[in-house]
Amino acid sequence: MRIRLAFAKQDEAKFIGHLDLAKVFERAMRRAEISMAFSEGFNPHPKISFGSALALGVTSLREYVDLELVQDLLPGEFMTRLQPQLPKGITLLEAKEIPAQSKALMAVLNSTCYRVRIPLLLPLTQERVDDVLKKFLAQESIVYVRYTKNKGRQERNLRPYIRHLDSRIDGQWLELDLEVDFGNKGSIKPIELVAVLREFGDLPLDVEGTRIHRLGIYIRDEEGIKSPLEI
Repeated sequence: MRIRLAFAKQDEAKFIGHLDLAKVFERAMRRAEISMAFSEGFNPHPKISFGSALALGVTSLREYVDLELVQDLLPGEFMTRLQPQLPKGITLLEAKEIPAQSKALMAVLNSTCYRVRIPLLLPLTQERVDDVLKKFLAQESIVYVRYTKNKGRQERNLRPYIRHLDSRIDGQWLELDLEVDFGNKGSIKPIELVAVLREFGDLPLDVEGTRIHRLGIYIRDEEGIKSPLEI
């Protein structure tokens, strides 16, 4: 059977990397005596697949993982047995059995929402931020320059990925609500957008102190957004 699981990844677990997270679930399932399905071949591995990878240090309100088992378990029993074996900071939220032929999470997910909090180095008014964001989003091209070891200098246009961007001043913080598209052509990192926004609007933002929280990953279509547990 296949189970699709929703879970939160909070502060205590935010430095567990994406690859290590699969090992965390595998070990937890072993301790919970839940029989996993494994791939065939010379180096078999458990059939565990996540949605969009979460960057190191980023917390999340709702992530998803598909797990394939070789035993039948009610979703509620599965969560009850698995939760005590997981490290602090990973909280199971919901589980649902899905058909064996269901598409993989990465084949259906295409939208993700973040809440981004950036420390202010100097006082900033909401009117100034609103004016900068209006001009920022009116641009056809918002270029971010990325340097990689293999490819060197790369320029990326962030604008096509930004679906929604809103802001509020919260004391000494600028808070952004952001929705971005992702898929086979890639996506953008919230920290990249913050860096470009600071330069574009000459804003007094402490980029290095930015805190990023993912609110969820979704399937967006002409009817709106929905959870992968709804399909």
